[in-house]
Amino acid sequence: MKVTTTSILTSPAKLALGLIISFIISSCEDPSNLGLDLDPNNNQIGVFYQEIPLSATVIKQDSLLTINPNFLVFGHEESDFFGKTEGIGYSRLFFNRDVAKPEANAVLDSVRFNFNVRFVLADELESEKTFQVHRLNEQIQDVNYYNFSSLEYNEEPIFTTSFDFSARQDTLVFTKLENNPFTNQLFEDLKEGSAFTDIFTFREYLPGLVFKGAEDEKVSFTVRPGNNTGFVFFYRNEGDTVSKAYPIATGVNSNIARHFNQMIIDPTGTPTEAIVEPYVSYDLGGKVGSKNNTGLLVKLDMSPLDAFLDTLQNITINQAILEMGPLSRNIASLRPPQFHQMFFTNETNKVLLRNDGRVMAVQPDGRPQYDPTTDEPIFSDSPALLAHDLEKNIYRQFITSHINAIYRKNIQRRDFIIYPLVTGSDEYRQSTREFIMEGNSPILKIYYSKTRSF
Repeated sequence: MKVTTTSILTSPAKLALGLIISFIISSCEDPSNLGLDLDPNNNQIGVFYQEIPLSATVIKQDSLLTINPNFLVFGHEESDFFGKTEGIGYSRLFFNRDVAKPEANAVLDSVRFNFNVRFVLADELESEKTFQVHRLNEQIQDVNYYNFSSLEYNEEPIFTTSFDFSARQDTLVFTKLENNPFTNQLFEDLKEGSAFTDIFTFREYLPGLVFKGAEDEKVSFTVRPGNNTGFVFFYRNEGDTVSKAYPIATGVNSNIARHFNQMIIDPTGTPTEAIVEPYVSYDLGGKVGSKNNTGLLVKLDMSPLDAFLDTLQNITINQAILEMGPLSRNIASLRPPQFHQMFFTNETNKVLLRNDGRVMAVQPDGRPQYDPTTDEPIFSDSPALLAHDLEKNIYRQFITSHINAIYRKNIQRRDFIIYPLVTGSDEYRQSTREFIMEGNSPILKIYYSKTRSF
């Protein structure tokens, strides 16, 4: 195998002149011997560059907790790599006890249903996209729900509506419900009041709503539950000259109703059909990929770094850059996750935890990588993140401090699980964003230097 290596040989005062000599060497040559002979009367610095090819595989989590992610994810998608995916969102409802209910003689003027849309993911957004809202028939309990969990709901939707998202996807939209039998009855029961005595009586009366997309549309949605997702009834009591509003929504004030997302996956005829066992690393014949809310993640094999570091002595890693890609797609309406955290893993293919239960992960450059008290990788709320470069369509990040910590044996070399995450926010459960790339595309680019004395 051939690797490209560049050497800089200069006095310290002239180090900033940059790379001036490039040549090809065999990968079996000792990297510490690279460069031109130095003046034996001087101490000089050799700066070298080497690319280390890495490989990636796909793993599946045993189960993915989807209760209360503060996002409802639903819709239909289909791809040659992941197969068919359907998302279904389930949510309780709240009524606002601080707002006066309609009186017995109130007249309904209109009903509106609001959606607080965060993401719309599709190959094209020129055509209108459809929401379906159904009645939930059994209650969401105070237990954990996972991406394979489901509840019974009425197959006939309460209403179906479509919106144009070509101009903007992160937006508030609403539909007016005219002469809708469900909302007409809901308003009559609201006036009567017995079903609205307390939240428990209300849940017996109306367990909640289910959000779905149209099967013939290849699009998925992310909608925020809360005040801005739900019914608003506009009515007039006897003697009123203007309408009053009463909300029944998926949240009230800062309280978000309990909710979860179900994912139905059919990988038949695709490479991911081979993935059956959790926490097993799968080589899928060239390509790898990760899709949010499915449990599928990419594992990065960092073992080629061992052979490189074992050949070196008395060196400093000046710069280490991890790159993955290019990705198979990069269109404005179907972006991949913007950031990924690099969790540590090993042959278990599980995220490794410190003794205190916190996750092990790569930390940003210039920050400590290990805890001198426990000799474990350090934990912080601001980990290093692989960032998507829109122009080059790759993931990229500097991990210089991490590689230096390995070389100095402050931490041991570990493989990475690539997990969509933004600081303080679990992006993996927020949408059905995905990425696909060649399994041999990841590469580690290293600049290092060695001082020689003669």
